Amino acid sequence: MTPDNPKQTVALATLASFGLGGIITPTASIALLVAPDALVTTATALSLSVRFVGGAIGYSIYYNVFVRKLTAFLPAYTATYAINAGLAPGAAETFVDALLTAPAQTATVPGLTPQILAAAPIGGRWAYAEALHFVWYTSIPFGVVACICRCFFTSTAKYQTNRVAVAL
Repeated sequence: MTPDNPKQTVALATLASFGLGGIITPTASIALLVAPDALVTTATALSLSVRFVGGAIGYSIYYNVFVRKLTAFLPAYTATYAINAGLAPGAAETFVDALLTAPAQTATVPGLTPQILAAAPIGGRWAYAEALHFVWYTSIPFGVVACICRCFFTSTAKYQTNRVAVAL
């Protein structure tokens, strides 16, 4: 996924979301199937609580990976694109500092042209894309663990009856 292919990025993200639902939904259903009638609401509450706590932990992990990588990539990519557009290498650090902290002060950078101002955000987009790759890489072990855990599920056939435990 890159800034140059947004349609492909949306398509792949959509496919990935179907896979996520394929892991989350069955676990909640299985928890409700195997819970004794008196504990259906408790099983529902625990299932949701585990999902939300896991989501909070995952979000904090992914956010920290993203910020750490973006902090490293953003200045480098922005400077590279600005230099390739004609910025003097000696002015790159001043330009990047100004652009990322106080964009109005970029006008004080010597040799600044509209081409440089147009190229720098493209470098920023590539930095974001590169940082997001590492978020995906971080998610791979969690997906593998989820798939391995799924292999240990036993059959729920004995719980699948026409009996309704809780009528709405």
